[in-house]
Amino acid sequence: MMNELALEMDGVSRQFGAVRALSAVDFECRPGEIHALVGENGSGKSTLLGVASGFVKPQRGAVRIGGKRLPRDSPALSRKLGLAMAYQDGSAVGAEPVKNNLYNAAREGRPPYYQRKKWARRVLGEFDLDFELFPDAPVGALTLAERQLFEVAKALVTDPVVLLLDEPTTALGPEEVEALHRTVVACKNRGVGVVYVSHRLPEVLEVADRITVLRDGLNQGTFDAKTTSEPELVELIVGRPFEAAFPPPVPVADGAEEVLVIDSLQGQTFGPVSFTLTRGEVVGIAGAEGNGQSQLFDTLAGRIPPRAGKVTCSGKELTLVTTREAVNADIMLLPGDRKNEALMGVLGVKVNTTVQSLRRFTRLGLLRRRAETIAVKGLIAQLEIRTPSLDQPVEFLSGGNQQKVSVSRSFLREPSVILAYEPTQGVDVGSRIDIYKSLRDRVGSGAALLVKSSDPIELSGLCDRVLVMSRGTIVEEIPGDELNEVRIVGAIVRSPGASHAASSPLGVAMPKAASTEAAPEESQ
Repeated sequence: MMNELALEMDGVSRQFGAVRALSAVDFECRPGEIHALVGENGSGKSTLLGVASGFVKPQRGAVRIGGKRLPRDSPALSRKLGLAMAYQDGSAVGAEPVKNNLYNAAREGRPPYYQRKKWARRVLGEFDLDFELFPDAPVGALTLAERQLFEVAKALVTDPVVLLLDEPTTALGPEEVEALHRTVVACKNRGVGVVYVSHRLPEVLEVADRITVLRDGLNQGTFDAKTTSEPELVELIVGRPFEAAFPPPVPVADGAEEVLVIDSLQGQTFGPVSFTLTRGEVVGIAGAEGNGQSQLFDTLAGRIPPRAGKVTCSGKELTLVTTREAVNADIMLLPGDRKNEALMGVLGVKVNTTVQSLRRFTRLGLLRRRAETIAVKGLIAQLEIRTPSLDQPVEFLSGGNQQKVSVSRSFLREPSVILAYEPTQGVDVGSRIDIYKSLRDRVGSGAALLVKSSDPIELSGLCDRVLVMSRGTIVEEIPGDELNEVRIVGAIVRSPGASHAASSPLGVAMPKAASTEAAPEESQ
């Protein structure tokens, strides 16, 4: 097997209507290699993975897995030949417990059904996935990061020849990314070919051996990761020179209003925390996952009532017992899970853009459709949202364009405070640049922006200062003149909760052959 390529794709072409998704693309992944695949959303990466995994039928070209040709587009045949894939949006059944999802994924070499809980516990332990609720918890009850890690474990349990990782780190913090990369390297050392798709170029350059760039369905070349720089990759991806991803910060005016004042705020899993946001300021929240950041954002958005403390917005004290109170106080949340929390996928771009601002376009109780259309067209041009029409369902847009639609709402609402939770999660580099600019434009118009991000480069480039959280409290504030990736990561790993937060991610162990020697158990 080591003499054969783990994955080989020759002259793959695919067209959807008038859209050319892939044009005569060649791609290969060697055994024991981490081969990264990068490009903007819409560049053809997902289609190429779909062809390799048997979900998409190519109009031309051939696919070989472990030296054996995939005879037709069939996910079952692809898996049988040794291909496994961890999906960005997850492939597990959310209502089913972890043990059932893992058992169904293994298919071969697994114990009798009644022993699946003990077997699942052992397998998850080998991956260091020892979350409190495992393995009986429904997958849908896990956090976004836990689901992402479980998706990778579920793919690895099949002991594949080639492993496809589609944005595996979108919901992970620095500690979890590091642990995942150790696992990926362990796969490589065992001779598994790994195809690693990610928008996070520093991670790609850190872990990959080779990098292939796609743009507009065309292969722009394959490059040695050790001799390729991030600016060179960006230029290949977006097709234009990369000067600066982040818009220049605008100094906060002296005497600017403190629009949000948080005093000794406590929630279910955080607190007390105290800090202020000033108009025209961007403040970042950093920290290993699971240290209270998401609960802090949910509390400020009125989704989880606070337990103690005081929050004042524009001089008015809030109870934050309902989301309506937060909205009426001009606090706007941009959720990280845009698919399930931010957008209505079956509805069009215009509806999703204006749904929270319809009063702006009504007169005497009637909707002024022309005014609504003009406003949305202006935002589409301003944020460079790629859509064939205003009525295009957002579920058919790329991830970057979906996120732009979500961000566009803040331009119509004109909030005083924007809470941006992972604002560029799963977004390509070109769309990231557009989103950073649009967020800075909103701040320049008088809003204050609070950003939670697991990307230290994003925090250092976008923010005026960064607050580091550990075990629910703010343990350090990094001022603007000290902001850089190394400073942020150093503050996170030195924080008291760093080792605790890192105890649950996917570890370095590889799945062993599933044993059938486990004793019978009564729990199902």
